[in-house]
Amino acid sequence: MSSGSDGALSEVHRTAFMAAAMRAGHFLEGAEPKIFRDQFAPQLLEMSDDEIREFTAKVPLEMAASCVLRSRFTEDRLAAARGRLNQYVVLGAGLDSYALRMGDALESMIVFEVDDPPFQAWKKKRIEQLGLKTPGQVRYVPCDFERMSIDQALAAQGFAADEPCFISWLGVTQYLTREAIRTTLRWAGERPAGSEIVVTIVEPGAQEQRRARASDPVHFVSFISLEEMSDMLREAGFSRIEPLTQVAAREAYLKGRTDGLIIPEFQLSIAAIV
Repeated sequence: MSSGSDGALSEVHRTAFMAAAMRAGHFLEGAEPKIFRDQFAPQLLEMSDDEIREFTAKVPLEMAASCVLRSRFTEDRLAAARGRLNQYVVLGAGLDSYALRMGDALESMIVFEVDDPPFQAWKKKRIEQLGLKTPGQVRYVPCDFERMSIDQALAAQGFAADEPCFISWLGVTQYLTREAIRTTLRWAGERPAGSEIVVTIVEPGAQEQRRARASDPVHFVSFISLEEMSDMLREAGFSRIEPLTQVAAREAYLKGRTDGLIIPEFQLSIAAIV
């Protein structure tokens, strides 16, 4: 994908394009009912529909499933939480299109898209090139997770620290040190009661799979088990911890499907409430 050729974007940033391509592939080719409908993913990518289909045809089914499952699970949880909060923080937003898809339906919800400055600049430029209108409720928050304070970055964009919020942190923790992960979780756990996070992890069992695929271009820093992440969340101040188990995912999202999507073995989405 040509967007990934920008020298300012790292290999980690390119995984955001890959995730969007998998969401786009599901939108174009996934069996009905779709697990997740991201009609803006094909537009945000600098790829033709045929190029998207060619890319996703090479992607393991469990990897494709992980992208659409985590997005659907997150937005289902967010929809259920909207009655108690009006702030949505997307950490490592990538090519997330929630705000574009919601449009006027955002109503009083403010969406804070937090991401690395070079990638965020690319995304904003791409949206402008497409002639799309970003809802007025969107706040772009440039932030390097390893070097900058999320607190300060959000405050500069009008985030209300004394009000509850919903936080999504998808496909990011594997690229960060445990220290950086704990720092972010502590910030999230200090949010007011009723705040909620959905975070994804790559479990240690995935290390062997990655060794078998020596061509993987992206280096993972942290492999974290469900038990370890649950401990991290509790230490950070979260009480109710609710992972999307394989049984729950199969029953809620994959039951009766005909497109061959399968549960990702070592990638988990976990919800937790303050």
